[in-house]
Amino acid sequence: MQLPLFMTVNLINIFTFLMFLSRVKWPKVEILFGTATIILALPAVTIGALNLLRSANFLLWFPAILYGFWALLALVVDYLLKIEFRNPAKPSILVPFLILFYFSVGGMAAAFYRIDLYLWLISGVTSILNLYGAYYAGKQGKG
Repeated sequence: MQLPLFMTVNLINIFTFLMFLSRVKWPKVEILFGTATIILALPAVTIGALNLLRSANFLLWFPAILYGFWALLALVVDYLLKIEFRNPAKPSILVPFLILFYFSVGGMAAAFYRIDLYLWLISGVTSILNLYGAYYAGKQGKG
């Protein structure tokens, strides 16, 4: 289940980057990229559960399942309740939201360090792209 996890975490990073970019450049399509990041929790949690069942390394299952908790929080806060917690910042929501997201995505990417250096480097590059997108949108007041 390593290749599906690799594809999932990198898609999450790319769609998150595009979501941040679209907040600034194309606000009408932001919802598409945001929704895609939430939908990617389905394969992430499935892969995480399968890896847990086969007693795989902690980083091959825990961050993927953690991502599912982030997706549930995002779905409830952003889409169902439509709570604005970014601007102005509401730390009671923003802190758990960011911790769940970046620990899960970072953990999934870090899992490839012991598996394949090239997969790890690619995941690192897309993770940096994700962070750059957050920085860029934040600098534009759209974080």
